[in-house]
Amino acid sequence: MRGWDGLVSSALLGTERRPAHFDELPEVIREQVGEGGLLDAAALATVYQRAGRRPLEGLEPLPVAAGEDRPLPRRVAIRRLAAMLGGFQTAALGEWLRAADARGWGVPPEHLPALADYARGRSEYRPLVVKAAGRRASWLADLNPEWRFLHEAVADSNNTEIWTHGNAIQRRSWFRESRRRDPAAALEALREVWPAEVAATRVEFLTLLTSELSLADEEFLETALDDRSKEVRRAAATLLARLPGSQYGERMAARVWSHLTVSQGVLAVTLPSQVDASMQRDGIDPQPQEGIGKRAWWLRQLLAAAPLATADPSYLQLAVEGCAPEVLQVAWSEAAVRERNLDWARALLQADAATGNRIAELLRVLPEDEWVPALEGLRARIDLAELVGGLPVPWPAPLGAMVLDLLEKAGSARNWARLASIAARAVPPEVLNHPITREPTGEEDTWRLRLVETLIFRREMYEELS
Repeated sequence: MRGWDGLVSSALLGTERRPAHFDELPEVIREQVGEGGLLDAAALATVYQRAGRRPLEGLEPLPVAAGEDRPLPRRVAIRRLAAMLGGFQTAALGEWLRAADARGWGVPPEHLPALADYARGRSEYRPLVVKAAGRRASWLADLNPEWRFLHEAVADSNNTEIWTHGNAIQRRSWFRESRRRDPAAALEALREVWPAEVAATRVEFLTLLTSELSLADEEFLETALDDRSKEVRRAAATLLARLPGSQYGERMAARVWSHLTVSQGVLAVTLPSQVDASMQRDGIDPQPQEGIGKRAWWLRQLLAAAPLATADPSYLQLAVEGCAPEVLQVAWSEAAVRERNLDWARALLQADAATGNRIAELLRVLPEDEWVPALEGLRARIDLAELVGGLPVPWPAPLGAMVLDLLEKAGSARNWARLASIAARAVPPEVLNHPITREPTGEEDTWRLRLVETLIFRREMYEELS
């Protein structure tokens, strides 16, 4: 501001050495100062600097956002949403959004910016917020670069311009939708742009091929095994290992059985002596993980990538010679999870095999009605919180009831706190009226108070959205 430097000089040097002159100050300040002194002028100029600005010119109003057809839930449900966005029981926000969507409710538009802000750093919430934003998603994404993930809503696979000229998020969304509708056409579109994409983008698109994966993708994936990027080669090998009947699986099976022999109740193992170029091409990493010898590491990778159809769960009962049985068990666990092989998952859990921390993943392979019996057998030797913490939520009703029954009978020991924290969010709506919510809790049982408070909060949430 003109005139401000003069005021500063007068204040520093003193008005006797540098008299204050107001001629260069804006007219509105001169009118207000009148016969006032330096301090009055400085105060007015400071306020003017902080608050005054010229009117902006040439602005155009924002385009009108598209409307929504979905009705809004009752005001009491909207108030609960606002409370969660304000920080109260925020962990239930995703559940509120899923429940509202399942019941056909929309989200009040005034809450969409707060939801977008919340989801920008929490990728697990983004699909929920994209769905909640509906037709307004792209409109909001254009307003704030930090909300660009809302472009995921643009998924018109008929609009090829999105694929050729869209941003990274729009292209992923287009490819995902195209893959769902016409896998062959999506693969052909990927072939055309593949050489021009950077390695990170190639890995992303390979990951999206998981949807509708079939032998029609095998030729393309075999080509990707020769990619210059190690990450791309590894992603292609992972997908090929999931393809039943692939040449990749046949190669891995042949390698495995060159190192295994079953005879007279003994599984004899000969560890690989090297990792040749063809093995590295198929994704075998020559550098071992910590805690395992390199030759055992090579065998474990081969076994984990080979089809389980070439082995039998009864092998878990055989004596093993040539390596630690855990090497085989961890590899078979990885393969069982990849193939979602029910027989192997059951056998591994029943045999108390080494699973490489994949017990929860193996449980997920079982039908839900087998979870409770399996957990009853496992919790004698493994902490129940460790077992159920990796299961998808909401749990089946029998599992939710079992865990709440245990917590209801538990004392005040703090070792129940972790299980209570998991159960508070994981039990399904069908058991939210469990007797534990109607019993008095001691003030010293902090974990119990929090559990009951969360269960009641969730129960009321579902009632309001009904």
